[in-house]
Amino acid sequence: MPFRLLFTILVGFACVSSEAAGLWGLERLRIVAFLGAYAGLLLLALFRDPRLDPMDARTPALSGLLLAPILLADVARGEVDPFDYKAVLVLPLFLFAPNFARAFDGRDPSELLWRLLTLYVVATGLLAVFVAPDFLRRGRPDLTRVDFTGSLVAHAGLCTVYLLVTLAKVETAARPVHAFGHLLLAGLAGLMTLLTGTRTALVTCVIHLVLDVATAERPGERFLRLVRAISSALGLLAVYTIVISDDFFERWLPGSSEDWSSGRADSLLHWLALAVDEPLGLGFGFVRERLAEGRPALDGSRLLEWPHNELLRFYVEAGLPGLLFVGLLLFELVRLAMRATRADTRPLRRATMLAIAADMLAQSAFQNYFNSIYYSIGLLLVLTTSAASVETTPGGEAAPRNTELLDDLPNGRRLA
Repeated sequence: MPFRLLFTILVGFACVSSEAAGLWGLERLRIVAFLGAYAGLLLLALFRDPRLDPMDARTPALSGLLLAPILLADVARGEVDPFDYKAVLVLPLFLFAPNFARAFDGRDPSELLWRLLTLYVVATGLLAVFVAPDFLRRGRPDLTRVDFTGSLVAHAGLCTVYLLVTLAKVETAARPVHAFGHLLLAGLAGLMTLLTGTRTALVTCVIHLVLDVATAERPGERFLRLVRAISSALGLLAVYTIVISDDFFERWLPGSSEDWSSGRADSLLHWLALAVDEPLGLGFGFVRERLAEGRPALDGSRLLEWPHNELLRFYVEAGLPGLLFVGLLLFELVRLAMRATRADTRPLRRATMLAIAADMLAQSAFQNYFNSIYYSIGLLLVLTTSAASVETTPGGEAAPRNTELLDDLPNGRRLA
């Protein structure tokens, strides 16, 4: 029970943005509570089962080698801030995930995530309907992006992950009433996502579809089913645009509104130009310090944005070693998810791992995934723990590690 409580608390940190924590005066407490819960989870997992058999010890080892010259360069500059090295918190997940999986005693962490996100989506949905109904009305003179957590990106990411996982539950619902209920929840999550106007969510869905087909037992059959699903989704998006709000659609129209354009391309080129002659980058934390006092103007009209791409951000701050470090993390986490889902055909757990991996790739390409460490650790904790219940057999294929886990198929049927 204490282990699952700590696990739930860590996952719950993904739902609390920095802006919300700052508004409530909890920013410092959040840092301490997060690190304490993370350390407690690691220690409790070892206490329950002291065996340490990492599913991937190579990635943390290689990451350490890549981080060494970056750290030495920052020490030489006299600019070492442990907070700027927060991405290293991902590395223990590769080592301790099997211990986490065993500590769950046969329960499924993806089910825990789904229930937690159900509370989140329903709560924010009620806020949207009853607290701010104006956001659901067409014909406003300005375009509005809506979230109730202080972070459009995190809110859209959580709702998108929940949408994809809930649709998997619809497919396997035992009764029509259950399928209808899950469809309502998926619709609410979709509404929350569209109200944010965040285009990254659509990229997440596309990546999820690609991963789903690539890891399916029958890719051709799965592809045809997804084509039908995409057609239905596009129809629903058209209805939403016509009946509820056209803000999301307008975000895709070039020059439709200056308020919707952040000038990201200009900012990306600016950051790249700063770092191109720095083999070890400008130092972890350089971007944060450069924008600490506001966003400077680039050409009198465009304001400097964060480098909304993790590969570029790590290259700017840590040079080639930083680029290799974040590239290694992304590659290994996606490989881990794909290997596990090829063997584990349980719909809920499979959809959860693929949705989190897709969200990670999309946000790394168009946002700053590892900078939002509370969010990324919360979701990657579920991904790695779920994947750790699948191990590699001598023949190289993946196979269920814990046969006690029950399927989420109708009528309790087991997979062959």
